Amino acid sequence: MNTDTYKILKLISGENIICELSEENGKYEISRPLLMSIHSRINNTGMTESLMLSRWVQPFTEERHFEIDPKHVIIMLSASPGLIIYYEGILNRLDNSGGEPSMNASIDDFEDEEIYDELLDELEIPSKYIH
Repeated sequence: MNTDTYKILKLISGENIICELSEENGKYEISRPLLMSIHSRINNTGMTESLMLSRWVQPFTEERHFEIDPKHVIIMLSASPGLIIYYEGILNRLDNSGGEPSMNASIDDFEDEEIYDELLDELEIPSKYIH
């Protein structure tokens, strides 16, 4: 999938979703939307925040594509390369589990080395030297 189509939408309802987006007939068509929520917790080093992705409206419908009126979107941003990897990983987990609701996951569920290796593989680096 073209990573330029991965967008973060802040809706007038206050929800933040990540999805694949295309524009058609003055409407946004989104597919595979996941609700983004931040969970804070205190550990022995202080406060940490985790990003949780969960199904947005799919628990209530079998549809995978949705139309949203642009008037219901406050802001639209392109997803970062790291967030795209996380998003695709969660989608793969949901697809492989049959979409069970218990498959909500946070970025903490992934090994740091796994994320860093995938990010480095995705980035185009002209040279390995830093001078």
